[in-house]
Amino acid sequence: MRYRLLGPLQIWRGGVELRLGGPRQRALLAALALHVNETVSFEHLSEAVWESPPAAPESNIRTYVAALRKLVLDDLVTVPGGYRLVVPADEVDVHVFGQLCSKGDEALRQGDHREAVEHYEQALALWRGPALDGLTVGARLVAELTLLQERRLTVAEQHARLAIELGQGERLIGELRRLTKQFPLREQLWLQLMHALQRAGRPAEALQTFEDLRVLLADELGTDPGSDLRELHARLLRGDEPRPALNTLPRDVADFTGRAAEMERLTRAVTGRSAVVISAIDGMPGVGKTTLAIHLAHRLEYPDGQLFIDLHAHTAGRQPVEPTDALDVLLRALGLEEIPVGLDERAALWRLELSRRKLLVVLDNAASADQVRPLLPGMPGSLVLVTSRARLVELEGTSTLTLDVLSENEALQLFATIVGDERGTDEAALEVVELCGRLPLAVRLAAGRLRSRPTWTTAHLAMRLREGRLSELDPEIATVFALSFGQLPESHQRLFALLGLHHGTDFDVHQAAALGELDLLECDGMLEDLVDVHLLEATTLGRYRMHDLLRQYAQSKVDSSREPLTRLLDHFLDTANQATRLMSPAARKYEVDITYRPESRLVLRDYDHAVEWLETERQTLVAAVALSLDGDWRTHTWQLARALTFFCMVRGHTRDWATINELALEAAKDDPFATAITTKNYAMVFWQTARYQDAIFYNERAIEMLREQGDLQGVAGTLNNLSLVYRTLERHAEAADLLEQAITVARELGDRHLESQAMSNVSNIYRALGRYDEALEACHGALELMREMGSRRDEADTQSALGMILHAMGRHDEALDALNSALTAVRAIGDVTTETVVLNYLGEVLTAAGRPAEALTPLREALELAERIDDRREAANAHKNLAKAVADPAEAARHEREAAERFAALGTD
Repeated sequence: MRYRLLGPLQIWRGGVELRLGGPRQRALLAALALHVNETVSFEHLSEAVWESPPAAPESNIRTYVAALRKLVLDDLVTVPGGYRLVVPADEVDVHVFGQLCSKGDEALRQGDHREAVEHYEQALALWRGPALDGLTVGARLVAELTLLQERRLTVAEQHARLAIELGQGERLIGELRRLTKQFPLREQLWLQLMHALQRAGRPAEALQTFEDLRVLLADELGTDPGSDLRELHARLLRGDEPRPALNTLPRDVADFTGRAAEMERLTRAVTGRSAVVISAIDGMPGVGKTTLAIHLAHRLEYPDGQLFIDLHAHTAGRQPVEPTDALDVLLRALGLEEIPVGLDERAALWRLELSRRKLLVVLDNAASADQVRPLLPGMPGSLVLVTSRARLVELEGTSTLTLDVLSENEALQLFATIVGDERGTDEAALEVVELCGRLPLAVRLAAGRLRSRPTWTTAHLAMRLREGRLSELDPEIATVFALSFGQLPESHQRLFALLGLHHGTDFDVHQAAALGELDLLECDGMLEDLVDVHLLEATTLGRYRMHDLLRQYAQSKVDSSREPLTRLLDHFLDTANQATRLMSPAARKYEVDITYRPESRLVLRDYDHAVEWLETERQTLVAAVALSLDGDWRTHTWQLARALTFFCMVRGHTRDWATINELALEAAKDDPFATAITTKNYAMVFWQTARYQDAIFYNERAIEMLREQGDLQGVAGTLNNLSLVYRTLERHAEAADLLEQAITVARELGDRHLESQAMSNVSNIYRALGRYDEALEACHGALELMREMGSRRDEADTQSALGMILHAMGRHDEALDALNSALTAVRAIGDVTTETVVLNYLGEVLTAAGRPAEALTPLREALELAERIDDRREAANAHKNLAKAVADPAEAARHEREAAERFAALGTD
């Protein structure tokens, strides 16, 4: 039997539609079917069948019931006070509709919008027209049908809203047009139709839809469309495109199993709340915190997107991400380019952006509440999921969940799901999951191994797990790691073990090949094999990482680390040296002491490739300097620091610059030549950080040591560097003397690069002394040499010097042309250190030229850059220049005070 009420009343038996008799009899059956398996009283039936019930309707009702029993056999039974239609609820479309709607509502509460859409769509598909279409019924049934119709329309509106959010709106346009014609006063249907048209790239039709509704409401009710419709109309008139939803979530685990209680608890915590929603998941390594957070995030639909960031609290070889840096990543993910420098300013901007959006943000691998707190929203609407090994109980207003190992049933279910055949439900499966400690990572690896070995039994797997326990690591996973490792080919075992020595967050195939002394193509295939068996993770295209617990296990399988790490350090030193030569092709060429020179050596193509590689590997390279010193690869230490110094200087990585040269000085202490070169490089860190007396001391010490070594080229370079310190301190005569010495030595050596740099610097000294003609001559000479050598960075720096000479001569338009050329050049090569100087120069010249309003932009950019790279000198200059450029006297006074304080701290004025 099939009872169909959502449209004309029909009853089907075995594929044949039954004849139901007259309208009263049909109305009686409809009233009973609406309340299937419930007692329906005579009074209820009377009010449902007749618009004006007769004085004694019971006899009529009995007559209709007797006729209906011939159709529905024993389904219609008499009970005290009335009748009951006893049939399975899934045979009545109204009740199927209600069940599907309830499932959709539950899926919506759980945050699974895709499942909700599916259930709502199935429910709406049951409707063939108005319920009981064409049937005249009494007031009681009219009221019930009105509620049913309202439920239908509410579901239709909800379904449309969710489907449009999921990108399915275009297919609904026809149905929404039909519904708006049938129910013209349902504004939500019009709103969803406009949204669907907008998302389908049909804004003109969306605007016409609004106009149609506006006219209709004015004629029918004398009102205007509601605020949501008006807001969407305004956005369409402005041409605002619907903001595409962001999604940087890692992929969901296809065979995610269990955690039903945790999912329900988290979903309750994150849905239906008016306050800011933050949920923190903590637990031991490998327990599945990140997996659970990502799985939940994929089920929760947020209209403006989902963001993921790893905060690296427990990542080998890497410090936890500073909140300032995390905010930079998150704000740029939103498409913002103008990012403030300070933590408070970035946090405020982040909160402002979240107040305008509904985002889901996963903060993975957090170290502490202090790390997370600046990343939290200030207004309701968005959701933050945090995972951490530590329980973040001190994080205010946060619901916390401590994740334990899987329950016995969940572990067995996960094991069976992954194995995929009857072995997954074998009696020995319980022993396997218990040997794995019911830790998700361990269960997953064990099940994967059984799945890939069709000849094994589950008991055989359990036996191997028992025999393979290692006490050195957590027993819950050590057996699984041993099993996975033992089943690898010997070549893969060796590579996997050596990868445990890598000290960085992640690595590429060249680094893996160096550790394993492998051909590049062969190594690439082996890495992908290790990914397939879950012993490595592919982070991005061409880059891999190893779980920290797997790394510990891998290290336990290495016999000797000296040779593989030497090859890795050789690779880093060779490539960093290449990069420096590409970034400064005219500079002095240093050779490096390496023995590992593979045929598949990484060859950097050009300047941009060099900078890209160095930025990608920066943290790993800095850690490599420390590793080489700790492991007594002292030559690698100071030579790697030497190779990285120019990059750190140009890109503004001042702290890294200081760190690597401090380590290099320790490594070089028994090598006079290495000590001299490293001291020369280290001295300029003090100049950059405005520690001028230290800069003078180390430069003078370097000059003395380089002279002892007979390194005249190094002497000339250091004289040039020391002149910069004296120029900053306005000791111009001493600076000029040093530069004249440097130029003489450079010319004797035929080092045109050093000569051009010294000439450029001497032009600045002449400018400061008011000797403008000599300054121009020196500057033009330097530019000519630099252009011949293709020294892009030096040329840009000298172009800015030319601009300031022209400015001093009152030739402001020519000065601005030179400075704008310099700015374009330094931005093209990513030289943020020189860019800061040039921006300050531009602001100074624009102000002097009577264009202070135009000066504000470059000066504020200069201040932001200077703060970011810790250039205290240029930050002070930016404040000084802003004090002259801003129109507001109070703001000018503030900048003047700031400049005075900063210059006083620098020991200059």
